[in-house]
Amino acid sequence: MHTNIKWAGYVLAWLLLLNANHLSANGFATDDDADPDPVLFSMVAERYAVKVGEVFSIDIQCTLRDFSGLRLLPASLDGGFVLKVVLPEGFVQTGGNYYHEVSAELLRPGEKVVYRLTGKFLSRPPSGKFLLLRGTKRSAEADRFIYRGELTIAVEDPENTERAFRHTVANAFSQCLEAESMSGANGPVTTDPNASNGQTRGAENQYNHFVDYTLNVPSAGLYQVTLRYYSSAAAVVNVTVNGANAQSISLPNSGSWNIVYTEYTFPVNLNAGASTLKIAGTGGGSCRQDKICVTGDAQACTVVNKVRLHWRTSDFSRLNGAKIQGSNDGASWSDMYMIGVNATGTWQEFTFPNATPYQHVRYVSSLVGYGELREIEFYSGTTKLSGDAFGSDPNVAAMGWQYAVDGVVNASWHGQYQGVGAHAGPSNFVGLSIAGCATTCIKPTIVQTAGTNVCAATGQQVTLTASGYTGNVSWLLNGASAGTGTSITTSAAGNYTAFSATGSCTSTQSNTFAVAQAANCAPAALNPRISSSGFPEILTLSIVPDPGNPGSWLLSDVGTVALPAGYEWSYFIGSKWLRTGTNLTNEPWQSSNPGRVVKMATKVGLDTLNRWPCPPEGCNYYYQNDAVAQLAPGARGGLTTFIFN
Repeated sequence: MHTNIKWAGYVLAWLLLLNANHLSANGFATDDDADPDPVLFSMVAERYAVKVGEVFSIDIQCTLRDFSGLRLLPASLDGGFVLKVVLPEGFVQTGGNYYHEVSAELLRPGEKVVYRLTGKFLSRPPSGKFLLLRGTKRSAEADRFIYRGELTIAVEDPENTERAFRHTVANAFSQCLEAESMSGANGPVTTDPNASNGQTRGAENQYNHFVDYTLNVPSAGLYQVTLRYYSSAAAVVNVTVNGANAQSISLPNSGSWNIVYTEYTFPVNLNAGASTLKIAGTGGGSCRQDKICVTGDAQACTVVNKVRLHWRTSDFSRLNGAKIQGSNDGASWSDMYMIGVNATGTWQEFTFPNATPYQHVRYVSSLVGYGELREIEFYSGTTKLSGDAFGSDPNVAAMGWQYAVDGVVNASWHGQYQGVGAHAGPSNFVGLSIAGCATTCIKPTIVQTAGTNVCAATGQQVTLTASGYTGNVSWLLNGASAGTGTSITTSAAGNYTAFSATGSCTSTQSNTFAVAQAANCAPAALNPRISSSGFPEILTLSIVPDPGNPGSWLLSDVGTVALPAGYEWSYFIGSKWLRTGTNLTNEPWQSSNPGRVVKMATKVGLDTLNRWPCPPEGCNYYYQNDAVAQLAPGARGGLTTFIFN
């Protein structure tokens, strides 16, 4: 008997497949004897055109037909069925009595049941088609369903339409400005027949000139700036917008300080309206600026106006008072919204009015919070945003901020709450640098995560950690390089700062963090030794302890040779090039590592060390026989090396 019932189920499935050609044009069976399915199915939508995020319903009606005259099927077949609706991409169910593989059994002709599917589209799908499949309990066990019809919903995404409009507006923008026409500048106007307007701004042997360009753009967003310039060597410029959002750019050598120009394009983020874009030389060769052209080639920054978050399973009141903030420079943050309810331990959604586009957005804990999110998502309308995630440190072991942005509601983030580095409140945060928008780097915050104070003599150390940054971190001790990486462990007392960099952008420096020396700490018993030197009248090096920074030293030059007229002293101290009109005095050397100092008299304004005395083949543009002065017979400089022991 069991075998016969199972066989009958397969016969039904075969017959339904055999008669699939009898479906009507809209995908639903017509009420005729050609279709052996005892149940008639129909799908009716509340609306056939909806917007993204708009809730609507679809009713699925199932009616048992009168098959009393049909003798093709065994009498044991009835109106039992299992339904499955294949949902289009981007649709989520929010209500209704339909559920996956819902089942029913209709016993009398004309008996019917209606299932309602309520939901919305989170994004515009490639197709808004809903497919209706039916099976029996036995075919469901084998995952064998047959097509019973379809229904298509047209979906409109107003946010994408608005974003496309903003993008079109940005792409339509183009503005070119001549450097010599700008009132804010400190370089001379020079004539050049190949310049775009016959003139440029800057001089041959001076790298430290700047030009302030006044821009006016129609909408906030990411724009492309193309600088046309001349340089005789690779130049380095600093770019700022309204005095902030600094980025350092290395410009390729154009091949000549005149006649031969080149162009370099870089991105900047601009607010709508007027802005001042400063391009200032900071090193390398001279950069004579010809003009800039600004175009809206890139995507405009979106407006964040919604977050979804999932709190952990306890301490629900700590969510109340948390904030959503935005920043366009990675250093100053503006409040967009403050959450005024307790957590529920489930997904919660907060929508808020915000008209300002930001490069960076973040969630900031309440005054009593420690982060404590299992997950958070940032939205512009119905579009979930992506980008480079960042967050605060330190955190409880295996409970880092990364868990709040990993896309999985599982482990939770929890800031450090006891011991060294414990911090409650707004110092706990997590956020995104928005993809396609962010051009600035986030300024790190320094947190002490191990130790209390330092003493080199006894090996006492502290560990400092950079918190809440994007990119790679560099550390400074009293303004000099002290290392790289997320953390630094040190036994040197002093003032520490950090900055982050990625691509062409560099953040502003963090607030200063003072590391104190332990009481009764004896300085390391080291003494400086000159290991090699020559021509003492040119360079005689004095090395003494730095009274303000134990373990550091001060370098001075007491050489007696006179500086020739028209020249300046060039000191090469490690990797640093220092130019001055007087002898070196109290130059910091902030370690006890070996070092060397080279001293030469170079012509004032010398912008490249290629300009040495003429080579054997004779002088040309790149060589000058008086670039470096002779200071003693057979000597054009002095060299001293030193060690500590």
